[in-house]
Amino acid sequence: SRESVAYRVVCGASSREGIVRAEPVDKAALKLMAVACVKDTYYPYEKAVAQMIAQDPDLLFFAGDQIYEKNADGKVVKAKRAEDVPRAMANYLKKWRLFGLTFRDLLKDRPSIMITDDHDVYSNDLWGRGGIRSPGERLDGGYLHPTWVNAVEKTQVWHLPDAANPGPWGDGIFAYYTSLNYAGVSFAILEDRKFKSAPNQAFVMLEDGDSPWAKGKGKSKLSEVISNPDFDASKLNHPEFQLLGKDQEEFVAQWSDTVAKSNRMAVVLSQSPYVNVGNYKPNYGDMDSNGWPQSARNRALKAIVPSGAVMISGDIHYGTLLQHGIKEWGDGPWSYSLPAFGSTANRIWKPSVSAQGGAISGMEGSGNHHDRFGNKLTLAAKADGVVGYGIVLLDKEKKELTFEIHPMDEKREPDPRPILGWPMTIRVE
Repeated sequence: SRESVAYRVVCGASSREGIVRAEPVDKAALKLMAVACVKDTYYPYEKAVAQMIAQDPDLLFFAGDQIYEKNADGKVVKAKRAEDVPRAMANYLKKWRLFGLTFRDLLKDRPSIMITDDHDVYSNDLWGRGGIRSPGERLDGGYLHPTWVNAVEKTQVWHLPDAANPGPWGDGIFAYYTSLNYAGVSFAILEDRKFKSAPNQAFVMLEDGDSPWAKGKGKSKLSEVISNPDFDASKLNHPEFQLLGKDQEEFVAQWSDTVAKSNRMAVVLSQSPYVNVGNYKPNYGDMDSNGWPQSARNRALKAIVPSGAVMISGDIHYGTLLQHGIKEWGDGPWSYSLPAFGSTANRIWKPSVSAQGGAISGMEGSGNHHDRFGNKLTLAAKADGVVGYGIVLLDKEKKELTFEIHPMDEKREPDPRPILGWPMTIRVE
């Protein structure tokens, strides 16, 4: 870890060279580059990746959806039974190879942290319920065949430190949540899909006449989306519902306590923001967001608070910088969500209620708000309609973090246009 080492990988007549970098412990600021949601629509993204290499990050974070089901020729083979696993794995590996071809020149010379999200395991939204196999209906949660899921996740997360508690969980699916100390920064690497409760567990609690859906919506393709403006979303909450799961919550609390005693800068890396900030329409509520379940969301945030960590996530195709509120506005961790790299920018944040303090002049939707599930958030910046990727500069001496968004145009080539409110710098406290 103290000096850079050159390497060469040989396969038949071809070879590739790279550098195993020395850990940048003496750098005042660690440059983290973050990417999420890589559809292959504009593959191979040569100009974007060339810009990313020129920016020379110290560390990469791929926040999930490294692949989509329709990547690499559009064919999808799902492993619902054991006999489906070999064909489904071959199908997946074509898509995984395309991801590698896209980012190989960025990956070969610097370390990376990678986590999986729903599309990586061929799920359109995912409520893992502790690693169970899907009982059939999408809103019941669960996974495809565990052998296939474990193999897919191994391809993406095998490089991470050993899992805090690998399991197996549920019907035989392994976990990878863990921590990493790198260059003076402590990272918690979490899974906020694998243990999460499913919508149908909440819908069965509703009484006759309680409908989360607007007239005509009903149990449709997006029936996890709360579209009835008069529905009380607190009725979908229950103290026994899970987000991180009890064991992962305990791991986070222990990690947070250790970080607080060490005085390190800290970062939580996970799939999605712990608030419903990106919606399909104003005032909708998405149970795929980590704003639900509310009680589990608050437990997770309380566990993170002592570390002083900033949270970084992908998933919602929407660049935002906000501070979570638990009991009061501003008492929770900061959150930075990434724009999509290859997917569309299809979420918005346009609250119908005026800010209850903290609004920033010229920034629509900024300040203190509640999301559709009643969670508090204070929005500092957003990037409507922007696709691209992010960079976070972690200044260990000043205890400051600077958040950047690097936009791309509609063909995913670098776009130098400025974005209102970005970059933004905050102090750890």
